[in-house]
Amino acid sequence: MRLEFFVSSSGNMLYLDFVGAKDHLLGVVLKIPSANFKQHIVLVLRPDLQLTLQTSLAADKLHEKGSGNVAQGYFIAPKSKRGQDDDYFSSASSRKGKGSGIVNIKLPYSGSAAGMSFEVTGIEHKEFLSICECKIKIDQVRLLEDVSNAAFSMTVQQLLDLKAKGNKYPPALDPIADLKLKDMVLVEAYLKWHSILQKMSENKCHGCGKLEEHMLLLEEINKHREEVKALKFQMSDEALQQMPDFQGRIDVLKEIGCIDSDLVVQIKGRVACEMNSGEELISTECLFENQLEDLEPEEAVALMSALVFQQKNTSDPSLTPKLAQAKKRLYYTAIRLGKLQEHFKLQINPEEYAEDNLKFGLVEVVYEWAKGTPFADICELTDVPEGLIVRTIVRLDETCREFRNAAAIMGNSALHKKMETASNAIKRDIVFAASLYITGV
Repeated sequence: MRLEFFVSSSGNMLYLDFVGAKDHLLGVVLKIPSANFKQHIVLVLRPDLQLTLQTSLAADKLHEKGSGNVAQGYFIAPKSKRGQDDDYFSSASSRKGKGSGIVNIKLPYSGSAAGMSFEVTGIEHKEFLSICECKIKIDQVRLLEDVSNAAFSMTVQQLLDLKAKGNKYPPALDPIADLKLKDMVLVEAYLKWHSILQKMSENKCHGCGKLEEHMLLLEEINKHREEVKALKFQMSDEALQQMPDFQGRIDVLKEIGCIDSDLVVQIKGRVACEMNSGEELISTECLFENQLEDLEPEEAVALMSALVFQQKNTSDPSLTPKLAQAKKRLYYTAIRLGKLQEHFKLQINPEEYAEDNLKFGLVEVVYEWAKGTPFADICELTDVPEGLIVRTIVRLDETCREFRNAAAIMGNSALHKKMETASNAIKRDIVFAASLYITGV
């Protein structure tokens, strides 16, 4: 927040940064920096603070020295009594006696006077933003040394009187004529800043006694608005980074009948939702094309192993004519689905799609295992490691369960029974033992 100040050394007002305030605050400089204290000591009106008066003096006193050439605390003197070098101010100490320069209050010092809270604190000179034309009388000795409540009341009342005149943001000195600024970029920024201040002063909100409360409420409202905006964006089409890909997949699902034109999920789509262990589209098409209907349970579960087996490079299996025909049929189904996705602008190569999702390396092994062949014998049929064979057969049992659930959705009792028989055929012996660690007596 910005803070407005009268600078007592020149009688002019300043804008400063002030941490903790929600609005521009009015204040006056009581003492300029010295060799021992490098900050400006200022008194600022703080309507945002509670009306409490600090009565105890500081135990540790700050010893300040005057600048030597310029006295602290100035008031406006009659023009006839001013010298040429004292065009804007004259020293308060010339009338009231020179003070010792000692600060007898502990900073920050807060209190209340004339019905208004105030705070006396130190401000760095780099926090000054601009110098204004207004002037005010102060009594530095009674404010910082003797600590007179009457002096505080008089100072606060002068600030309140100025504020009551509507000078919320008093005019600033001209950056070129008065401040002798040469940098046009700086001058433009200076003028723009004060133009914004004048617009702010015309806003009725800055005269509201509940400004801080309303600011907090507005911050909360804006926070919730941003949350709503973020949620709306997440639900919008713009949030989908792969929108063309998404639309292409929707078109594919429509084409194969998983959803209708209104995006309502059909029975085929419900079946596809059951397929988790293998590629959903290939598994669903396999079921709806009845590719397992003419196969025995052992042959069906062997063909299904292509959906869950992971290893690409294996020895070629030796298949029966019936299994070879089923393999070819399933492969062509995958190619057809790959071409369909390619047609709807998906980045898919049909051959790669089929090869990545169908691996027939364990079809012969699973077929023999389902027929009851010992595990040691089926391991001789392939170069696939034993552990991978076990893992594939275990996963294949989960695939049988998924196909069984899909058959129930389709109302295909024959397929349901076949999948149950296939599951029982592979669920035996060492593959489904509780532990693979066997010890002898």
